[in-house]
Amino acid sequence: MDPIVFLIVLCIFYSILFFFDRFFKSCLHYPYEAFLRNTGFSVELMRLKWHTTAFNRSILRLGNSCCRLWLIKSFNVGVMAALSLLPIGIILLFIAIFNSTDNTSSTKFLEGSGIFESIKIQILLPGINLPLEEIGYYIITLLIATTVHELGHALAAILEDVPVTGFGFHFYFCLPLAYTEISAEHLNALRWFRKLRILCAGIWHNFLFTGTCYLLFSSLGFVVAPFYNLNKNIVVTEVLAQSPLKTKNDKGLYERNIITHINNCKVIDYDTWLQCLFKTLQSRPGYCVSSDFIRNNDESMEISHHGSDGNFQCCDERNKKLCCFEYIDDFSNDGPVEIPQHVCLDVRRTLEDAYDYCTLRGTCNIGFCLKPLLRNITTILSFKRKTIDHKNLKDVIYMGHPIDVFRTVRISPFVPKHTFVTPEWADAYVLFLKYNIVFNLGLSLISSIPCFGFDGHHIANTIVHTFLITRLTEKRKRDIVSLIVSGIGTLLLVLAVLKVLWLSLIKYLLWT
Repeated sequence: MDPIVFLIVLCIFYSILFFFDRFFKSCLHYPYEAFLRNTGFSVELMRLKWHTTAFNRSILRLGNSCCRLWLIKSFNVGVMAALSLLPIGIILLFIAIFNSTDNTSSTKFLEGSGIFESIKIQILLPGINLPLEEIGYYIITLLIATTVHELGHALAAILEDVPVTGFGFHFYFCLPLAYTEISAEHLNALRWFRKLRILCAGIWHNFLFTGTCYLLFSSLGFVVAPFYNLNKNIVVTEVLAQSPLKTKNDKGLYERNIITHINNCKVIDYDTWLQCLFKTLQSRPGYCVSSDFIRNNDESMEISHHGSDGNFQCCDERNKKLCCFEYIDDFSNDGPVEIPQHVCLDVRRTLEDAYDYCTLRGTCNIGFCLKPLLRNITTILSFKRKTIDHKNLKDVIYMGHPIDVFRTVRISPFVPKHTFVTPEWADAYVLFLKYNIVFNLGLSLISSIPCFGFDGHHIANTIVHTFLITRLTEKRKRDIVSLIVSGIGTLLLVLAVLKVLWLSLIKYLLWT
């Protein structure tokens, strides 16, 4: 679904829900209020809340199981890990505020062409942008990340004999957030390290879940091996309707076509797909063609001229199938020159009849090297392809800008081994793992920052009141120190968020 349509539908859904909530509260006051109390739901404008005590017994049993000693040792390590993440989170905030570069190759390729791939959301982890059309993944993974986070707090509280009074979720428009209710009185009565176990448990759980997802991602080749060939070639998953490579005959690309090469550049994964497309603009290919083919197929005009773009033109510009080629003289060859400097040839027939591609120096083992004379924004791309069952197909030849291919052809590095398997399954699994890694790692880093309302604020407050008690005997002074620390962290986070929102707005305006 289009992200804009999704947001509009969500607005309509919340509006209808809010309307009926107010209607039932006025007309069916007592039964409706009883329904809300029994289910734990509450409805507000663009916000839903669900609270339950149904999981209290399960968490209590898990905390008091045979894993109790292992969990305590794990949360001891979690305290050290959370304290180590605090300076890393601060450093990342500084990078997010003061760093404005984007070093990804795909972004450079798109920006160099003056076109953005899609609307993207920039987050606080530097160099990571999230396409808006994948908003469904954001919601699901953020829901998982916050649930894992709160589960850590609940388990640690049970281990320290702090009562857990309930769980729940807040849905702020399309932003889901989980929460755990524990007794603040019992929490504040604990000694400082036992209290830190509970405060750092959510950060530790997110960090562990990040590591688990990363292990699954690292073992991807082994996991998908029975069903897919990974990083050997790429497979086309979609050709958009506006793509210049979508045709009704066998001269275009189709879904489940396996692409092995673009010109003489081997394609094995998404990165090489980008590199091979970009390479066609950096160094246009030359073709080794026989002299007999040139003499028999040359359609040069009697009077050559310079075209409207300033390039030398020896073909009829109205015939899009023809292209003017320049002969690259091989000075190591002492034989007589058998062909003219410029010839006009049919592009498809030339590529199909060519022996090979010219070397970087413009030489050929067999034949003569011809290079097409094209505009700066145009190149020739020849896609070598085959079917899922490894039957060779006719090459797809396209003369135009590589960005048109990049924007309108979707590919996957997961080439199915069986006809009943689709690459979309593996792509969805990988994307799900990537988002879980990003969101859980991001949540653990952000939560460790001493910012009001975050775990980092309570962690910093506990540390200040524990280790400065001998230097600052008055509680009021320690509260001021804690307030300053959390104030600085909050200021840095606000500046980073404003910077990210500003960059996202600029990219959106440029894209539109």
